Amino acid sequence: MSQASQALWSDAVPLLVVAAGYVALAVWAWLSLGILVGLAVAFLVPVVTNRRRAEASRTPAPGGARSTSSDDSSSAGLAEALERERFIARISARVRSELAVDELLRVAIEETAKELRVQRCFIRLGARGESPTAQWQAEGVEAIHDRDQLAVSNLAVKKRQTVAVEDVETAPELEQSIGAREKLLAIGTRAALAVPIIVFDELIGVLALHRTTPQRWTDDEIALTEAVAHEIGLSVRVAQLLRENELRLLQQTTLFRIAAVLGESLSLSDTLDTLARAAAEALKGAFAAVLTPRGATMELAAGADLPPKLAAALQDGLPESADCLRAAADDGHVLASPDVTRDDRFEQPWQALAREVGYGALLAVPAANPRAERSALVVVFFAGEREFTDDDLELARHLGDAATAALERSELFEAERTARALSQQLARTGGALATELDPAAVLEEVVQQAPALLGADACAVRTLEEDELVVSAASGAGAEEAIGTRAAATSGLSGDVFQSRSPLALDDLAADARVAGTDEILSAGYAAYLGVPLSGPEGTLAGVLSVYARRPRDWRPEEIEALLALAGNTSAALANAELYSRVSLEKERSVAILANIADGIVAVDRDGRVVLWNAAAEEITGVPQSEAIGHTTMQVLQRELESPDEETRTSGQRLVSVSRGGDDVWLSLSEAVMRDPLGAVAGRIFAFRDISADRMVEQVKSDFVAAVSHELRTPLTSIYGFAETLLRQDVPFGDEERRIFLGYIASESERLTEIVDQLLNIARLDAGDLQVESGRIDLGSVVSELVASVEESGAMNGHRFELDLPEEPLAAEADPDRVRQVFNILLENALRYSPDGGTVTVGARRVSDRVEVRVMDEGIGIPSAERDRIFRKFYRAESAARDGAAGTGLGLFIAKELVLAMGGRIWVDSTEGEGSSFSFELPAARE
Repeated sequence: MSQASQALWSDAVPLLVVAAGYVALAVWAWLSLGILVGLAVAFLVPVVTNRRRAEASRTPAPGGARSTSSDDSSSAGLAEALERERFIARISARVRSELAVDELLRVAIEETAKELRVQRCFIRLGARGESPTAQWQAEGVEAIHDRDQLAVSNLAVKKRQTVAVEDVETAPELEQSIGAREKLLAIGTRAALAVPIIVFDELIGVLALHRTTPQRWTDDEIALTEAVAHEIGLSVRVAQLLRENELRLLQQTTLFRIAAVLGESLSLSDTLDTLARAAAEALKGAFAAVLTPRGATMELAAGADLPPKLAAALQDGLPESADCLRAAADDGHVLASPDVTRDDRFEQPWQALAREVGYGALLAVPAANPRAERSALVVVFFAGEREFTDDDLELARHLGDAATAALERSELFEAERTARALSQQLARTGGALATELDPAAVLEEVVQQAPALLGADACAVRTLEEDELVVSAASGAGAEEAIGTRAAATSGLSGDVFQSRSPLALDDLAADARVAGTDEILSAGYAAYLGVPLSGPEGTLAGVLSVYARRPRDWRPEEIEALLALAGNTSAALANAELYSRVSLEKERSVAILANIADGIVAVDRDGRVVLWNAAAEEITGVPQSEAIGHTTMQVLQRELESPDEETRTSGQRLVSVSRGGDDVWLSLSEAVMRDPLGAVAGRIFAFRDISADRMVEQVKSDFVAAVSHELRTPLTSIYGFAETLLRQDVPFGDEERRIFLGYIASESERLTEIVDQLLNIARLDAGDLQVESGRIDLGSVVSELVASVEESGAMNGHRFELDLPEEPLAAEADPDRVRQVFNILLENALRYSPDGGTVTVGARRVSDRVEVRVMDEGIGIPSAERDRIFRKFYRAESAARDGAAGTGLGLFIAKELVLAMGGRIWVDSTEGEGSSFSFELPAARE
């Protein structure tokens, strides 16, 4: 059985018990009526008959005739008594058949007046001297309107016994009441009989008879009137009991109907609407309203046929002029106002509103809400003034109980439904947050989802930065101005949440002193606040998540739990996003490092397939990444990179060679093994760099040292030999011989000086200290001069020069000494690498804004593979080295650097076996 069914059943059982009691009481009342009427008839008939017989026996009979006359008189009296007894039985039957008191009284007074031949008969119910409840008067007789005209009736009520006045003018009983006699005479009353109506020792009214002529009231008339009064009393009491039972049954029926109607709806809004309608119908009101607590006031939650002006007045909260209604809800008391316009509990604006919308009375019934500290209020409005009976108040209290049960049931239903809805929304929100990997996007998603989750109007996330809470994201009115604002972590509502590490729910901020000036969003006009802490890593606090509502509202426990859950999801999402950001940053950093590192990095998985192949690996091996990923190193490089044994792997760097474009590339390779938690190999990382150039440089350096040693040793040997020869004392040398020896020494010293100068120039170039002083020179003249100088030096070795120079000057911007040094290097190489008797062609020309010089020989030429290397430092052509013509390997390097320093360029064109053409160009001098 559901909670709603249990609640409805628990409400219905007591009502069924009460209804059963009322039905039993009604049955008892009907049985009592029949018994009482029977007893009355059985009692009255013998009394009247015995009285008549006694009167007859007391009358003397002087003679036979008189005796006969007496017998006839006795028979007539007996017949008259029987007739009156039948009248009483008839009255009893008539009044017993009437359940309406008004009709019962009318029948009784009319029948009694006619039977006793009086001119006025009336009944007044109640112990005080009010006007008659029912009256009958003969034609032409004035009706009674003034209580002061009921002196005899009042006397009978006062004495609680029958009062019979034969003549009003002379009755001593009326002397005690001043003016009573005259008022009775004024309405034509001369004789009066008043009988109090007493039932079970309770005075409920008086039956009175008036005659317009003085006349003694007989014992029969008095007895008959008393019998009628007794019968009327019993009938009125039974009718009243039945009426009370009927009202109670009607109340119970109404309560059953209310319970049934309220039990149909489970949602809170439907329950409130139904409650308003049921209250108006049950209490016969014109319209009704249900007010629920909202912060410090109460607002309209539902209505039944409410006038628009009244609904508008209640929409924004209960006016202060009707504050007594709020007090009634707080105290849990029913408030009844028969006439609002004259009720000083209501202030003038509310009274004016009552006149304007057209209601006079109201009945306010509190309905406790187990989930709230304050009760709701059901207010029923009535079209005019209304006196509220105890039955009305009892019905109102039952209505309040039924409303309380219905609200409790609806609250349970709403709590379950809200919990389900919140769970579903949280699941969707959690899914949305899980897809966000940017912390800023996570916060933006949260401030959009939180108001939708709780039906709020705004949201803000404050994060902790250096002991301050900073609004990092916000939504709703005032959010744009609030973003970026800072506040101390100990101030304001968010500071309270942060310091207490627990939720803070405020239903109505109007009276809270903590609000003023501490929250920028609240200044936009929000009235309710709910904040929860945001957790950070390792149990630290990262900030506060807050939602705002424009109107006061009660934050339900499940809503607070939902916001806490959202805060937890937010914390997890932020942690994931920050972790992802860090991982992404690390990945980007690693990718950037791998992309820009000079070493090749290759990673393989446990199956030996490549999973990483950086740009340096592409450049070193010549294999694109797309061709390497997913394949083994054997498939990619045609060899394994993995070390054959543990000792080799842990020994550090090792040399391996791979093929690249048909050439062997030497790699310095290191290897690292990745293992899983079980110790098995999960992959390997290889780092390598191309040391082919380093090996070549080492080889070149080695060759250079050998060449320089050779080049230095040759002149030094000559110098030493000639010098030692000249120093010999045993061999006399002539002057010519000494001059020749000294010439050789000088020549070899010059050669040695040139070698040293080359080395010094290399040192200056490496240090950046080589100075170039450019100026305007005639390049043709410099070339002619240098060629002539070489021809005169005798260093031709059978070679022949051909000059190809224009007649006009070739002005260039250059350093003349550096130009001579470059040209000497080119001429020396041409003569060195040309065969004996070969021709060396030297030319110069103007090409646009440049001046070009070229030196062509008919030597061995330069292989195509070496053309890009001959301008490198220490490099010597392999063919020249084999032929013994190689120098130090520094000349062309120095020439290139000097030409570049003067703003020119140098290059070579060569065909192997046919010779080479070295050219350089310099900027032409400005005119």
